[in-house]
Order: sequence, then C-alpha cells, then structure tokens
Amino acid sequence: MKQTAVEWLYETLWKQTDFSLPNNILKQAKEMEKKQIIKSGNSCAFKQHLHSDRINKMSIDELEQYDLEPSYTFGEEYYNETFNK
Repeated sequence: MKQTAVEWLYETLWKQTDFSLPNNILKQAKEMEKKQIIKSGNSCAFKQHLHSDRINKMSIDELEQYDLEPSYTFGEEYYNETFNK
C-alpha cells in the first residue's frame, strides 16, 4: 500500500515534532489530494486502452460479474487500488 503525500507529510511532522493538526483539517487535505489523484487518473491518455485490455482478458463469467459491480472511473479505481486501506 502506498502512502499519499499528505499522509507522508503529516506522519513525518508528527514523528519529528510535537506537531498536531485538527482532524477536520487533515481529512480536508486528504480529500483534496484524493480528488486531484482521481482527476489526474481520469485524464490519463491510456485510460481507455487499459480498460479495454482488461475487459478483453476477462472470461464470460468475469464479464457478467463485472457488469454487476458498481461503476467507477479509472481515476477512482487507481486511487482505491493504490491508496485505500
């Protein structure tokens, strides 16, 4: 699991100092960063290619299951797979 820049900065400051930050500020910073990562992923030039390649490799059963799953954008999928804990 990777760590976002906001998480890294907070943990680094917290470990090295008596740094404290209100939870609502930290949550807001994380949410802003998440939106930026998702937006970047959604504008990825390879988005359609990667999605098509993934679908082309699925069996019929996997395609049927995939159709039942909630629909996410490429950026959301990337963020969830990379940073969600």
